[in-house]
Amino acid sequence: MNVPITEAQERMAVLGAMHVLDTESGPSLDRITSLAAFAFSAPVAFVSIVGEDRQRFISRIGLPVAETDIRVSICAHAITCNEVMVVPDLRQDPRFKHNPLVVASPHLLFYAGAPLIAKNGVAIGAVCIMDTKVREFSESERTQLSTLSQLVIGQLELRNMSGRLEPVSGIPNRHQFQIDYAGLAERNRGRRMFAVLVDVFDIPRANEAGQALGMRPLEVLIRRAGVRLKLALEGLADVYHVGVTRFAFLVDLPSAKEMEALANELRQRMSRPLMAAAVPMSPRFHAGICAVTLGEDTGDDVIRKVLIGLHESFEARQPFAWYSEQRDHHMQRGYRLAADAERGLRKDEFYLQYQPRYRAFDLQPVSAEALLRWTHPRLGPVSPGEFIPIFERTALMEAVTPWILDTALDQLVAWRDASHCLALSINLSGADLSSEDAWTRLRSMLEARRLPFDCIEIEITEGEWLRADSVAGRQIRAMAEAGIKIAIDDFGSGYSNFGYLSDLPIDTIKMDKSLIDDLETDLKAKTKVKAIINLARELGYHTVAEGVETPAQLSFLRDHGCDQIQGYLLSRPLNPDALLEVFSGKGTEEIEGSPPMTP
Repeated sequence: MNVPITEAQERMAVLGAMHVLDTESGPSLDRITSLAAFAFSAPVAFVSIVGEDRQRFISRIGLPVAETDIRVSICAHAITCNEVMVVPDLRQDPRFKHNPLVVASPHLLFYAGAPLIAKNGVAIGAVCIMDTKVREFSESERTQLSTLSQLVIGQLELRNMSGRLEPVSGIPNRHQFQIDYAGLAERNRGRRMFAVLVDVFDIPRANEAGQALGMRPLEVLIRRAGVRLKLALEGLADVYHVGVTRFAFLVDLPSAKEMEALANELRQRMSRPLMAAAVPMSPRFHAGICAVTLGEDTGDDVIRKVLIGLHESFEARQPFAWYSEQRDHHMQRGYRLAADAERGLRKDEFYLQYQPRYRAFDLQPVSAEALLRWTHPRLGPVSPGEFIPIFERTALMEAVTPWILDTALDQLVAWRDASHCLALSINLSGADLSSEDAWTRLRSMLEARRLPFDCIEIEITEGEWLRADSVAGRQIRAMAEAGIKIAIDDFGSGYSNFGYLSDLPIDTIKMDKSLIDDLETDLKAKTKVKAIINLARELGYHTVAEGVETPAQLSFLRDHGCDQIQGYLLSRPLNPDALLEVFSGKGTEEIEGSPPMTP
């Protein structure tokens, strides 16, 4: 049920939307105030804004106070008039004869005020003159004062609109959307609507078009797409240009089905070719849709939710997608983890476990991989598959990687002090290696602990960044020349560019778990794994199979010449003491169907 709002509440909503009470509003009006004082030979002139419980004089001449209580405001009466309000002698009017400005200094007697009426018809204040003597006010003077009030409201609205139109399209921007949404929510609390965010020309294609055609044709495209969208929604919704190629609107429709029908109609209309620099181009159409409740969802919430839907439409390759609360929760959790990571390092919430790697032919442990783990104080154990990608997308790896290296190398020292010379694999990201001093810093860490360079292996995940002529390529080569082993992790999981296999000093290829999972049932998976093993052998590399979980997988890999095995079948990640038990022959049970492990 909608509760009617009072005139005061409506006025406050308009004042908030117009930002009239900002400190910058007054100076922009001072010239008009001076003109009013001069034109009417009045010692006092001011622009008054009437709030809910106070009256503020945002521009004034000859008035000793900046605000008054609404209960003694003369302008509070003036804004209820449809014309200029004139009081020749305030002492003779019962409403004002006890007013502090009348009975005390400056002892004002005359008042004339023209209401300031916004475009939506709401009166927000008045342009006023006052005098210390009784006087009359002619009809022409009333007209002049009314004209000055129109100048003031025009100035306020012009200032308000400044910076709220998108220059390229001339359409109201995201800031104006926020303002208009707040006003709509104030008047229609509880009303259900649909919010839509449309991308007419996705950013990668926009960048390509800009490089090929220049910015002007691209801007023409965006402007024409905006006009096309406005025409399509004329009489139904206001359109806002909220991103480079993105437009938003709110629409009142009876059902989600009708909303989807509108989205499909917009797609058809928006996808027709447009000309840019004599080249016909077809705008893309992707949209995110969300049902919103006015008064419950803020303007920021609305934009955020439709953005989630928009990116879902990109990933699903669909013309539109609805906001997903599950996706939202996942993203919120991700950013919470990102925000808590540095604190987690300080509070010792992170720790390393070590998963053994076994020689395939006799299942003897030969090395171990350091794996980062995190027990969050509120979320509990968090999977590395969840937090590592978050760290890699942000600057967090810059703090996490040094901690991993320090902790892993310190553990190597502890093992060596106990006469256990283990080899350890440590994962580094592309960002870790894309620094000119990556090898220098790692070398300093090893030398400070007097560790030989060949006691560690660096695991890197393949990707576009992995090139011999890149900064990362040079760092990898320097590490390899010093004796550090280099392994390609997650090989075959996605990006594959075989060029780097011959260009970089690689020792080991670690086949991704996704290749191993289907070995028992999928002929293509078997073919891929055999091909990788044969390719690695031809190039002189060792192969490691990650994620081995069944005896059948183990048997296949051993039969086809895989060099090393890693996975839960043989051992889960272990704490340092448990790992030593494995290397002493006490920690791994014999696997059915495999030869016994020799001590």
